[in-house]
Amino acid sequence: MITEISKTAGIETITAETDHEAVGFYRNAGFAITSLGEQYPGVERFACILSVGAAAQSRM
Repeated sequence: MITEISKTAGIETITAETDHEAVGFYRNAGFAITSLGEQYPGVERFACILSVGAAAQSRM
């Protein structure tokens, strides 16, 4: 669904920042996950990046 909406809107890359609790959702949706380290005391943050073209290719 994320890929189809992005392609329709002409978006090539989706970037999100999240915490440990939601990182699994992004990983399962095909996002590349990179730790940003501890951005707040005791809270690790993650960058989640999805290249829409690459995600579409991997599903073929």
